[in-house]
This record gives sequence, C-alpha cells and structure tokens, in this order.
Amino acid sequence: MLTATLTAPAARATASAPEGSVTPPSYPDSAHVLNGCRLSTLRFLARFLSEFPHEHGEPLAITMRNADGSRSGHTLALFSWQGQAWCRDEYYGVFTLDCPFEAQPNLNRLVARAEKRLEKHAQMLIRTAQATARPEPPAHLSAEENLRDVTTAARIIPYATTIFWLRCDNREIPVAFFRPAGQEIAVYDPVHGTSSAECSCRDDAKVVSAVAAQLGYRVNGVRPDLALSQSTLLAASDATHVAASQ
Repeated sequence: MLTATLTAPAARATASAPEGSVTPPSYPDSAHVLNGCRLSTLRFLARFLSEFPHEHGEPLAITMRNADGSRSGHTLALFSWQGQAWCRDEYYGVFTLDCPFEAQPNLNRLVARAEKRLEKHAQMLIRTAQATARPEPPAHLSAEENLRDVTTAARIIPYATTIFWLRCDNREIPVAFFRPAGQEIAVYDPVHGTSSAECSCRDDAKVVSAVAAQLGYRVNGVRPDLALSQSTLLAASDATHVAASQ
C-alpha cells in the first residue's frame, strides 16, 4: 500500500566543469517534457554526483512564479560546490545561493532564498538573451503528444523505467513508472508531472493503478508496454554512453 502522501510538482551554462572551476556544470538537457522539472533534476543529480562524488545534492521543492502571476510547484537541484550552496534549474542552469552548503540545511530558509534567486537569475538570462522564457504549458495535449512526452521522459529518467498504459473508459493513457531508491516509487505523466511516495508494494501495476486513482484517473485496467519500455531504455543507455564520452 502507499504509505505517504503523493507529491507532484506542478540551462544555459557550461556543459562540464573541471575540479577547481568557479562555476559548476549544469549539464543542459537535450530534450524537455511537459512538467518534467523533477525528472531533469534527478538526471542532473545522478550525473553530477557520479562525476563529483565528494559533493552533495538533493531535489529541492519550491514554488515558481508563472507568466500570469500565479505560482506553481517546481523542483530544483540543491547541491554543494566547493563548500557553497548552488541550485540548478531545468531551463535556466546553475546559480549560487551565496551561502555555505550545510550538511543539515534549513530547507525553509533555502527554499525562500532559492525562489528569489531563481527569479532574478532567469530574468537576467532572458534580458541578456542568454535564455528564452520558460514555455507555457499547452491547454490540451493530443494522444500523440502525450505518448511522445512519456517516451521522452523514459529516456531522461536515470533509473530503470517501465511504461504503463492506463485504461480509462474508452481510451488508454501512457505513464512512466520507476523506483528511485529503497521503497520510493514515482510515476510521471505530462499532465501532473512526477508523483512520488513511499510504498511497500512490489506489484508495479498495482502501484501505478493506485497512484493514477489518487491523481483523479478512473482506471479500469493497467498494462505494461514492455516492448516500448525496452526500446526507450536502450535509447537512454546509448545517450548516456555518448554523454559520458564527450
């Protein structure tokens, strides 16, 4: 059973950095998906901590101001670099928090600081034409666009990923399912982003069904698309090998 409340969130910089560099790497994404900030963050942290194992990092959940003035959930990477606290955003790359990185940081204080710094950093990049404004999500996704984002997400996710189809009345909806670590599970779909929870159940289809129900889907069947999952995992493996070779 699910043992925790589901959480769902709603770059422009040097691609790599040698030891001693003032600015950390941002590893810009080659592809983006709708509501994919947490996936981008997980991919960044997996590569960053692999290349710099003496540093530390974790996802940081914040709220972000949208173009219409509203605010929505967003995920950044919070990480250490030469003793200082930095953040990395999916679209706007890395920026410093101008404070030491602490082993047990006050997350409430860092969240408020990160929200202000991200807004200032993004405005500077846009004003100086180093980045474009984050695209607004479309009002509607076609079935083809939905599947495209889910299969792209499976390539972004740095963990073994299975694509499941949710049967909802007379249509099927694809989602990407993965287990980041321990009993943590995560489900991505373009409408809701990445939902995660602590879960002791090892039946992946049952977990996906439970998550989908909590997201509001009326599910009357779940099936894994093993062929599609294998092809996307192979593509992800190839992409990781190319990135590591660069």
